[in-house]
Amino acid sequence: MKKTFALLSAVVLAAGLCASAADAKTVLRLATDVSRQDTQSQGGEYFVKLVDEATKGDVEVKFYPDGTLGSSTAIVSGVRTGTIDMAIIGCVNLGGLADGFLALDLPFIFKDKPHVYRALDGKVGEALNAQLDKVGLVGLSYFENGFRNITNSRAPIKVPDDVKGLKIRVPQSNTLVATFEALGANPVPMAYGELYTAMETGAIDSQDHPMPALYAGKFYEVQKYLSMTRHGYAAVAFVVNKRKFDKLTPEQQDIIRDAAIKAANYQRNLNSEMEGQMVADMEKTGLQVNDDVQLDLFVEATKSVRDAFVKEHGDEIVKLIEAERNVE
Repeated sequence: MKKTFALLSAVVLAAGLCASAADAKTVLRLATDVSRQDTQSQGGEYFVKLVDEATKGDVEVKFYPDGTLGSSTAIVSGVRTGTIDMAIIGCVNLGGLADGFLALDLPFIFKDKPHVYRALDGKVGEALNAQLDKVGLVGLSYFENGFRNITNSRAPIKVPDDVKGLKIRVPQSNTLVATFEALGANPVPMAYGELYTAMETGAIDSQDHPMPALYAGKFYEVQKYLSMTRHGYAAVAFVVNKRKFDKLTPEQQDIIRDAAIKAANYQRNLNSEMEGQMVADMEKTGLQVNDDVQLDLFVEATKSVRDAFVKEHGDEIVKLIEAERNVE
């Protein structure tokens, strides 16, 4: 009888220990609205791997790409309320919470990718993260979508006059709307998922996206010309719910931050490596690619957009970005 009781006690104790170990495990839900094939998702999967290895499984990150947990708007809302723990989300979706992010959409605010990385990995990123902190989010790192370029079905775009009259789809960004209005186009805010059909039917003439989104959406099937205007840069923020992050141990927080930075560098490199091949693949389908764009004329034509932004929101972020423009 005593042996039986001892055995039962041991079983109960072991079960309790197992339950305690299971309870000690931290599970984080990471969401993005882009497809699993996108480099952003590949960066997210790399983050999951790094965290698992560094914590030896004590922190499990469950990854939900493809908009599984909702649209970009729903994901941002979910991370703020805590129903989603983490997100990889386009910065254009954060401007309503922290107006510093609106500066990232300004036309020709960034010279090139090294300029972007110096800014977002330095003082600009710190300033934006400080704004996020006030709305219940912690900024971990910055992925990218890349520089925006224009496709259309009318003619190659070389000077601002080539944009006039185009019905061009834009995301929900007042800055991008203002940019194309300054160029004489007719910007039409529209969801990404509706764009292919709108161009196929002729309801929309044109669109602007970074290369990965353009390629993934197969817009080259319904557009004739790609002009490398590089008029705007689409940054992507990796954020976590502040309450959830504060509950992690200092060691776990360090691991999360380090893994997010490494994942961002991995994704950026992957993006850059793939962009050239994407352009080559699209050219093979008959898309005509034009790199002969007189950027100085576009900069001058859109100067009013920056002036209006500074008047409304101030120049703090703009000055921080400009300070990194020509740093070697």
